[in-house]
Amino acid sequence: MQTKLIEIQAKTATVYFLGDIHEGAANHQAKALKEAINIIANDSNAYWIGMGDYIDAINHRDPRFNPLEMAQEYNIKDLADLPKRQCQKLADKLKPIAHQCLGLISGNHEDSLRRYSTFDPTEYLAELLNTESLGGKGWVILRFLRTKEHGKDAVETYRICIAHGTGGGGMREGYPINKAYDVFRWDVADACVMGHIHKMQTDKAEFMSCDYNTIRIKRAWYGTNGCFLSKSEIGTDGYFEQKPGKPSDIGMLKYTIKTEIRDKSTATTSLEKIYL
Repeated sequence: MQTKLIEIQAKTATVYFLGDIHEGAANHQAKALKEAINIIANDSNAYWIGMGDYIDAINHRDPRFNPLEMAQEYNIKDLADLPKRQCQKLADKLKPIAHQCLGLISGNHEDSLRRYSTFDPTEYLAELLNTESLGGKGWVILRFLRTKEHGKDAVETYRICIAHGTGGGGMREGYPINKAYDVFRWDVADACVMGHIHKMQTDKAEFMSCDYNTIRIKRAWYGTNGCFLSKSEIGTDGYFEQKPGKPSDIGMLKYTIKTEIRDKSTATTSLEKIYL
């Protein structure tokens, strides 16, 4: 687990969650990813966080390897170093927004490859994008600053807890958001977002406390992120097309903070779904 602190002078900030891309998979949705990159690039106050499973990371020595799950743009020679080639191709796609990246967390596909080989795809991709690898779980701290208001600096801090997450076996409609609450049950943050499940769901929670006869409300967002891997396509063999559950949600979540940097209780935040 790693942390990342960023100081912001503006009154508004937007953070996009970009993950479960699965570059190299036959069912990878390249057009949707390009659209997501354009959205982030054209947002002047935007940052993004990588949510894991950037590449498929399954080579021909892996017992999970299936040639029908391999994207057509990869050839036999690419099998010599397939995960590295996938990282390089994805980095080329992400270059227009590389400077907006706050960091990358690692997904289960990257973790599996790292455990059974000498290659860490997340670290390599972070190097290619000149950003940081945040481990399997991370904290991103956004500190809004306004200097010398009434003789002192004004500061508001927002904490984002991120994890690739686990699970995926639930079939009911409420499973994804229930899983997010389970994963982040003991984390206190303004926004808690996970990936892995390939379904977008969000929920706002309000926690109440009483101090000196005053009720205080702390708001927190919980979300499961979208992906860029469809469940099934004609002519391919998706690894979960025969499994129960709804089709994937192609897209990403967007966390927005609007504040006057005076009183956090008056700020507005939202966690939106962007379907692509």
